[in-house]
Amino acid sequence: MTIKLSDFFPKKSVDEPALELDDPRWSTLEGGYRGTLYDASIALKKLELADNKQTVNQIYQELWNELHHQGDVGLASYYSVPLLVRISLQKQIVDYNILGLISVIEIQRHKNNPQIPNSLKPNYNKAIEDLADLAKLAMNQYWDLDLAATALTAIALAKGQVKLANAILNMDSEDTIDEFLESYS
Repeated sequence: MTIKLSDFFPKKSVDEPALELDDPRWSTLEGGYRGTLYDASIALKKLELADNKQTVNQIYQELWNELHHQGDVGLASYYSVPLLVRISLQKQIVDYNILGLISVIEIQRHKNNPQIPNSLKPNYNKAIEDLADLAKLAMNQYWDLDLAATALTAIALAKGQVKLANAILNMDSEDTIDEFLESYS
């Protein structure tokens, strides 16, 4: 018989429409590693204050590593999405990191992952709809394959096309695209 600490101290569920960055409940949420808590508010606060591309990229690296892992996402991932969209829109920072990270969270949400808390759904869904606005901000940039795939994925998700978004996101290399095109020619 295995006894876990959680048997004695069950996790309290968070069901709020949003969490402010100074809310202590961030530290009670799981990220992309099952059974591991991740306080995303720390990185999100840093992102809000970041003033150069190098710092932003370092923060995105942490968020990629902690909010998503091998198909797993958690409540910290879901509560981060509206804040990631807000911060990106305010700072006008749009690249494959923000579009890709939010897209991966949304795509994985539809798989074997926790449900979004009911109170969060309106804010989360609005953030997913706002992905189209983020993708529009990228229109004046040079699009390499990463940015093209994530921007098109974000637009598909904003329009509720999760399966199409997943397919687009997986077209992330010239070889994959060539294989796909060969199978339909």
